[in-house]
Amino acid sequence: MDLGADYPTTESVYGDWDRVFDDLVARWSKAASTGREWREYRVLPPVERPQLFCAGSNYRQHAAEMYTHNQGEYQKARRPGESDEAFFQRNLAFVQDKRATGMPFIWLSSHGGLVGPHDDIQIPAVGSDHDWEAELTVVIAGGSPRYMTPDEAGEYIAGYTIGDDMHTGDLYSRSDIKWNADWIAKQQPTFHQAGPFVVPRQFFPDLTAMRITLDVSGERMQDWPADDMIFSTEQYLSYASERLLLLPGDLLMMGSPPGNGAVHGGRWLTPGDTVDIAITGLGAQHHRVIAEETHGRIPYWGMPPYDPNPSR
Repeated sequence: MDLGADYPTTESVYGDWDRVFDDLVARWSKAASTGREWREYRVLPPVERPQLFCAGSNYRQHAAEMYTHNQGEYQKARRPGESDEAFFQRNLAFVQDKRATGMPFIWLSSHGGLVGPHDDIQIPAVGSDHDWEAELTVVIAGGSPRYMTPDEAGEYIAGYTIGDDMHTGDLYSRSDIKWNADWIAKQQPTFHQAGPFVVPRQFFPDLTAMRITLDVSGERMQDWPADDMIFSTEQYLSYASERLLLLPGDLLMMGSPPGNGAVHGGRWLTPGDTVDIAITGLGAQHHRVIAEETHGRIPYWGMPPYDPNPSR
């Protein structure tokens, strides 16, 4: 259905979500087919210019794998001669203790990297460790108050969609700044794919039957239950409401399950690959991976400085 006359923006859809949901149900009951499949259209991202909230280290297995196999700052905690398995077990114990008994961790991303569910992924001219993170993604409804409890927060979930929170891993670590990490490595153009559908929360009484899968060039890389999280969607929204103002149509990406490139022997995305992502009940994405067109420009700054063994 063409809803543009009454809902010209996605903010107008999600600003008063409960009323709009009732209106959409009423319209659907009277709707006639347009005679065209939705696949005949180019599907855009499901929201316009959202704030992107990204959950960090929210799946135990993934967090422990990341701390074990990713390079740079992650490896400074490895003991001399320590095997991957021993390092993984220590990291898993850390995740189960510190993360699960602590509080959610959120970082912010730019909507400048947001593209639709079938758009191309562009590999940038800087870095090489271009990695994937298929994620259950929440669309936030309007009117959410500050300082929500988790019990309240579920009322401000409009629906769910598929997201991919990509990054360039070898751009993270820097030794020229005290905090040693640079989160702008997750902001590249096309690195946040979302859609195709926003399925209202009313159709998902719980998430236990949902599974996340991601394939790279036909090879299964991620396959994990969507609900196997350290902190729930409601807990994350509650936490976010204490730190900033939530706006209608914002996206909350709930963290990646295990199976990133470092676990697969440093298998990173390169031009010529394809990426297919699916989450039970939310549809699927398909992307070609291509090189970014730089129009003859070359990077001025390039890779960040990093000393794995600083003297001080």
